Amino acid sequence: MTVCKGVVKDNVVVLEQGARLPEGANVEVRVIEPPSGGEDPFKRLLSNPITHWVGMDEILEEEKEDREKRWDN
Repeated sequence: MTVCKGVVKDNVVVLEQGARLPEGANVEVRVIEPPSGGEDPFKRLLSNPITHWVGMDEILEEEKEDREKRWDN
């Protein structure tokens, strides 16, 4: 199975540069949606760089606080 990525423009799938499919090939299109709710974790990490050593205890505590905040909304 060949996997190609692309975007929809005017209701037509435009494949990424260099991707080629044989004429008449049967295809299946799956829409990839960004994760719902919350900020992109990579953007969050890049906007808040780690400036000191962080241990697992600190990471777990921050995750616990984040989960508690989400459930309060």
